Amino acid sequence: MSEKTQVRLKQLAVHRVGNKAKEEGVVASKETVDLRDEQLNDLLLNYFLAPFKQEEFFRFTHTSDIALNEMFAYSALIFSDPAKFFEYSIHILNHLYAQSDHPKVKSGELYVVHFAGCLMEDEFVEAVGIFKSENKDTFLTFQDGDDDLNVNYHSGVNLKSVDKGCMIFNMEAEDGFRVKLVDANSTDALFWKEDFLNVAELKDTNFTTKAVLNLCKDFSEEVFARTESKKAQVEFMSKSVDYFSKSEMFDLEEFTSSVIDEPETKERFKNYSQAFAEERDIEGFTDFAINKNTVRNMKRKFRNFIKLDTQIEIKFSGHNPEQSEQYVERGFDNERGMHFYKVYFHSES
Repeated sequence: MSEKTQVRLKQLAVHRVGNKAKEEGVVASKETVDLRDEQLNDLLLNYFLAPFKQEEFFRFTHTSDIALNEMFAYSALIFSDPAKFFEYSIHILNHLYAQSDHPKVKSGELYVVHFAGCLMEDEFVEAVGIFKSENKDTFLTFQDGDDDLNVNYHSGVNLKSVDKGCMIFNMEAEDGFRVKLVDANSTDALFWKEDFLNVAELKDTNFTTKAVLNLCKDFSEEVFARTESKKAQVEFMSKSVDYFSKSEMFDLEEFTSSVIDEPETKERFKNYSQAFAEERDIEGFTDFAINKNTVRNMKRKFRNFIKLDTQIEIKFSGHNPEQSEQYVERGFDNERGMHFYKVYFHSES
């Protein structure tokens, strides 16, 4: 969703869902929330939309028929018959409760939202949002009275973060819609993604770009590091990220020639990449359009430094790694019986 200024809340239902294993039950509200309060509307809209900053899209799946996926079915019903939104929100509440049978699943408030004005691929579409708040914060409140200031406290939901959420966009319905996820609690992540929603990541340019960058990372750690120095390993990852940053398209042959010099290592990388793709069922990884937003997000996860056992780290430039690498040499000191790095420079800053 590239533009949020046009998004508006059409309908909102709030219920409470407990842990089924603990027999906590559910509490269904009697009607939808009154959204005429403009300030409340703005607060809720920001609360729901702010977490969705990632590039990944998902789609609903099912082993036999997508129509049998409960959340796909309820979303489709809301899109086709919004007048029954509140009724369908209670079905979603009961479905979530049925899946909340793990001891670590927390009770909390369930928000079912009907959005309009979501810009997706140059088209405004509707969306269904499912959110769950599980954690409560304590807030101080102050009240003036009779030349005095009274202090009190209340427990409530912090509007700065959503514990669990998903946005289901009314597009590509025949392929399981387009879905975005957020889950701040890693201890029960499979419950939200797999048990409740049953979604799989969409294999688009973001997916392929991320997969091949992870392939490079795994190769550098599992294969490259065994036969080369740490410096060579860092150089390989720096050159890989540099290729993705500067290129619009990924070509496996071109990439391999650009980042690896030794013929034996090139062959190992090609074999490793083939096995990596087959194991993860990735198609089209040899030639695809590079997702630049994904590259920017992934760059922060890759090490561009060498950590030594003498409590010293050598960090390479993230902007122009090849320029900094040519000023570092690796060697071995026979008298000390230790490896060393020699660093060349003109001045300090």
